[in-house]
Amino acid sequence: MRTGLIKRCLGVLLAIAALGCNAEDEPDTGVLVVPYELGNRRDCEALGIVGVRAELDDGDYAEETDCDAGEVRFNLLEPGRYDVIVYGLDADGVAVMDSLGAGPTAIDVIGSRTTVIVDPAVRLTAAPAQLKLRWEFGFGSCEATGIERFGITAWRSDGSELLMMSEVSCAMPGEGRDQYRVVPDEERELSGDELGEVEIQPYDEHDLPVGDAVIFGFDSPGPGRDVRLSMTCDVGGCDGTGLAD
Repeated sequence: MRTGLIKRCLGVLLAIAALGCNAEDEPDTGVLVVPYELGNRRDCEALGIVGVRAELDDGDYAEETDCDAGEVRFNLLEPGRYDVIVYGLDADGVAVMDSLGAGPTAIDVIGSRTTVIVDPAVRLTAAPAQLKLRWEFGFGSCEATGIERFGITAWRSDGSELLMMSEVSCAMPGEGRDQYRVVPDEERELSGDELGEVEIQPYDEHDLPVGDAVIFGFDSPGPGRDVRLSMTCDVGGCDGTGLAD
């Protein structure tokens, strides 16, 4: 009788101890729900948005859902502050809408299995086109040709309105196999529905033009799309050798 009682007591104590260990071992995590809206509360089909991807802290965490879901959910997040960016993807997987116009949304996840909901919903607007430029010198270089930088102006397709002015250093390194440089567009002025002409002028270290400006004309690429332009340069200036993708 006493032996059975002792066994039962030991069983209860072991169960309690096991629960305590499991509680200690289980990570303290929380849930983050990110509701979103497209433009002025437009529906997914009307804007051609198929999927939505939310990223935390520059892509350290990412989750994707069907556009019609209306929200993206992150589970098992450690407590802390996260920056949230949301992208709207078309049928080709291109981010044609994003929330970057208003900047990242900062939100605190508090853990203890608590669900935090971003409020108000993150609003997505049309993503700007991205202008990419590459140049080559054959056997020359920036120094040999005297080119210090490239001044860049981007226009509407009919040339009636200036959309953006920017510049890149001739010494700016390219990215990837194709060696394109992304032209800065800090104010997100390159509307993909309007962009259709780009003028590029090489300058020397004294801000004097090197040769004539190179002018590219192309069809407007659409929101979020890349425009990739190529040039060949020498001591006389540069010539365009490619068109927009």
